[in-house]
Amino acid sequence: MKLTRVSGTCRENDCPAVFESDRGTIVIQGDLVHQAEGLRLGVGEGAVEIPRALFWEATDVLGR
Repeated sequence: MKLTRVSGTCRENDCPAVFESDRGTIVIQGDLVHQAEGLRLGVGEGAVEIPRALFWEATDVLGR
């Protein structure tokens, strides 16, 4: 899978970012959320946390 950075300003690849894949999907990089009220993960699933501003920046860039 090839990823293109949509938003996120870190240069070291160790901070929250949003990517678009060559498969037409969105990939989110952020801090892992292991437990949260209301969160139920299935086998093979994961959840990450990103700043709200990064989410809105990504949606603006994607134009959706």
